[in-house]
Amino acid sequence: MFDIRNYQLKKAKGLVSVVKAGDSFAVATKKFSPETGENLPDEVVGVNIKELENRKIILQEEIKEIDMFLAELNVL
Repeated sequence: MFDIRNYQLKKAKGLVSVVKAGDSFAVATKKFSPETGENLPDEVVGVNIKELENRKIILQEEIKEIDMFLAELNVL
């Protein structure tokens, strides 16, 4: 799975794009040569919607636990 952090910022700068091929999705990320700044072939990574949904559930559960812990700390 690709690193989704800063996706919207990268998208706004034209550094990433989502493509659909049939029933599948992928994210294409622009790459550049560190020596010359020249464009390199895009890095293309498949996106699995089910994996994203599962990751979202895990993160929401973690946020819930953090919120409960913070609430407990705030009453001390």
